[in-house]
Order: sequence, then structure tokens, then C-alpha cells
Amino acid sequence: MTGNSSLLTYGLACILGATCAASAAAEPSNAAALAPYQTQLFNLLTNGKSILDKKNYHQPAFSARFDALLASSSLAKADKTGVSLKKRLLSGPAAEGAVLTGLPGGRQFLYYDACQAHRCDDTSLGLLFDPASGRMVGKLNLDKQSEYLGAPSESEKRLLQRAESQ
Repeated sequence: MTGNSSLLTYGLACILGATCAASAAAEPSNAAALAPYQTQLFNLLTNGKSILDKKNYHQPAFSARFDALLASSSLAKADKTGVSLKKRLLSGPAAEGAVLTGLPGGRQFLYYDACQAHRCDDTSLGLLFDPASGRMVGKLNLDKQSEYLGAPSESEKRLLQRAESQ
């Protein structure tokens, strides 16, 4: 994902029949639940202070879910590069997670993307995270093959596909 996160929020929410208002702002009642996750993916997965603002954004439960998600990948198990998939995915550019609001059932997700530096076309991951439930699903693209991780529902697959095309 590159570009304007509020535009992405608008487009993703609209494909699920949400009220289409081009706003990345979270519902006030859920803003506190989303706040710890509104940073770059690498900040959530790394236990240490950010070089930009000296804050520690690490979320141990999020990190454990992420590691389990990658470990479930049959594509990653077949990969013979010798470098961990996590390390490769976190080597590329990363925007803050985009908040997706107005989804059916009042659900809110954060969408993250990650890719390998200089190989984003070959090694990338789109990730949906629901802070309320801790649910995490993704779509891994590795060496011209794709795989869904975490058993996403059909609507979650559509969200991932739409985000990938933005």
C-alpha cells in the first residue's frame, strides 16, 4: 500500500458496503483500542525504542500472532533463500497501519503491508488486524505465488485483494 491512507480506507470500506466517508479517523469509542497499533508494522514487532520519537511501540501479543501467521505459511516453508521471511518482509518501506472503519457489524481493522526491499513485486504481505478480537489474517505473495494466511473469511479476502490493488 502506498499513497493516501484515508483514500485506501474509503475504497476498502466501500467494497464491504460500508458508509463511504473518506475519513481515516476511528470511531471515538474505539480510538483508544486502535491507538497502540497505529504505527509501522516493524515498530509493533520490534522490542525497542523508535529512532524517530524514542517510544516503544512493541506489542508482544501482536508480535506472537504475526510470527505464528508466518510460521503457518507453506510457501515460506518451501522458501530456500536462507533469510527469514520476517526479516525480508520488514526490510522494505512501510507506512503506518490504515484504519478501516464503517465495516459491517461495526468491525474495525488495521491494514498493514510489508515487502522485501528492492523486491516488493516478489515478496510482500498484506495484513488485516482486528484489535478488538486480536484476529490477524493476511495474504502472502512470495516468488510469483500467493497464499492466504490465518483462514480469512471471504469478506476479509476481498479486503486484502482490494488493498493489494491500491
